[in-house]
Amino acid sequence: MRLGTLGYGLAALLSCLSLPAVAESPDWLEPVARSSVVQDRAMPAPDYRVMLGRVLKINGLIRTDRELKLAGSLQRTTWQLPSGETPETGFRSLRDQLQRNGADILFECEGRQCGASNIWANDLFETARLYGVDETQRYLAARRGSDYLVVYAVRRGNGRVFLNLDWVQDESGDSSGWVTTLEQQGYADLPGWPDAPDRAIQNLVSVLTERPGLNLVLVLHQEGRDIELSLRQSRELASRLKDQVVAEGIDSRRIQAYGAGALAPEVLGGRKQLAVVIQVPAL
Repeated sequence: MRLGTLGYGLAALLSCLSLPAVAESPDWLEPVARSSVVQDRAMPAPDYRVMLGRVLKINGLIRTDRELKLAGSLQRTTWQLPSGETPETGFRSLRDQLQRNGADILFECEGRQCGASNIWANDLFETARLYGVDETQRYLAARRGSDYLVVYAVRRGNGRVFLNLDWVQDESGDSSGWVTTLEQQGYADLPGWPDAPDRAIQNLVSVLTERPGLNLVLVLHQEGRDIELSLRQSRELASRLKDQVVAEGIDSRRIQAYGAGALAPEVLGGRKQLAVVIQVPAL
C-alpha cells in the first residue's frame, strides 16, 4: 500500500516535470499563438546594453551609434514559431501589444539595417539559435515605465523562425534610464516625445531643476520628403517645446532648441519624430 502510494506520487511528480515550461513575461503580453518556448531564464543584468542603432564588431568590440546602459534584472524568453509563420508576423504581434500597452518604441530596424545576425545572436543575446539570415531580422527596443523590452525575430537557414524577448527591469535609480545615458554619452533620446508631450516636458524640467550646473540643447528630428518643410516644422515644434519648459520656471538661457527636419534620417530609426537632448556645461 505504501509502495503504491509512493509510486503514484513519483508518477505525478514526473508528469509535472514533463509539462512544457510557461514563459515568464509581462502579464499583459501574450505569446504568439501555437509558439513553443525553447528558452526561459532569469538572471541579473548589472550592465545590460539596449542597442539603439545598427551593430558592428570592430576589433572584437560591439559598437553602435547609440545605446542605453541599464542595471537590473533580466528575463530572457525565446519562442520557436509554428511552421508557416514569418519573423515579421511574430515581431508585429509583440510590437502591436507593446504599443497598445503604452510602451515607447525607442528604436527599430529590419534586415541588414540592424547589422549582422551573428552579433545579435552570439554576442548580445548569447543564444546561438537566434543566428539566422540577416535579411529576415526584425529588432526593436521599447520602454514602459522603468521596464525595457527588446524584441528580436529571425529566420534560420533551415527555415525555423525564432522570436526573442528580453525584459529588463531597470533598478539603477533612474526611473526612465535616459538621464544616465545623457550623463554617460552626452546625449539621449527624450522619453515621452512625441506620444506623451506632457511627460517629455516634465522630463526636461526635472533634469534642469535637479542639475543646476547643466544646460541642454534640444534637437528635433522629423521624417519627410520635403526637406524645407520638415526643417520649418521641426523648428517650430522645438521652439514650442522650449517655450513650455520655460513656462514651468526654467531660465530660457539654459535650453536651446533646433529643428533638424529630415536631414539625418538614420537617426529616426523608423520613427516619424524624435527629440534628442544634448548636455552642455553651464556658463
